[in-house]
Amino acid sequence: MKLKVGWIQYANVYPIFYVLEKEGLLTEDIHLVKGVPSQLNWALRNDLIDLSPSSSVEYLLNQEIYDYVDGICISSKEYVQSVLFFTDYDLKALDGKKILLTAESATSHFLLRIILEKFLGLKPEYDISAAPWTGQSFLLIGDDALKYRKILNNKKIYDLANLWYKHTGLPFVFALWIVRKEITGPDSELYGVYTKFKEKLLYAKDKWIEYAHEMLKDYYLKKFMTEEEILFYWKENMDYNLTEMHKKSLTLFSSYINSLK
Repeated sequence: MKLKVGWIQYANVYPIFYVLEKEGLLTEDIHLVKGVPSQLNWALRNDLIDLSPSSSVEYLLNQEIYDYVDGICISSKEYVQSVLFFTDYDLKALDGKKILLTAESATSHFLLRIILEKFLGLKPEYDISAAPWTGQSFLLIGDDALKYRKILNNKKIYDLANLWYKHTGLPFVFALWIVRKEITGPDSELYGVYTKFKEKLLYAKDKWIEYAHEMLKDYYLKKFMTEEEILFYWKENMDYNLTEMHKKSLTLFSSYINSLK
């Protein structure tokens, strides 16, 4: 029986999967399932996969069916660069304006709403779009955000992680390695595979930095980012540790989600 693991093909989690693949840690008892965050959230919720780096909001809203791998996450420091809000307006001028949201995200939708509605007291209108970059104001995540911030010089660009940090003083946890509870107990057929995979994840979290320059070879982000920019993104923007401060941020994020109407 194989452990079905979600695989997000974004730059923010690439270092972890690089180590797993490079060092032969993706053994025959592990089956990878590709998808964007919203797809993998759905797959986890519907028991189609067992474990995945998935939106933190997916865990927070469904804690009765999930646990998470402690010690590892996908979070930002003061900036993230890959969860960006593009607009023609100053933030305070967005009251009543339409905002297009990427269909790939869940956590970032809530984060944007918290920033605009709770921190700034605004009430914009939101709409999901397959091509959000066509709007006057829109949210992009992942590699699309990294790409379009280089292209759209005529837009004001706001880093959501930085806005969260400015208002809370805390890092923001975009994703956890979420696991369905039924496989985390010793009675599960997958318990042994799961336990070993947890160890591999924590190993990869600490090991990836040794492969940082090697990972750049032929990496497709070099089409629109320099090697220095990619390394800065991995080393200075991303944080894969899940500490008590990160958990405090998750708790605060959860309370804000519950306060949204």
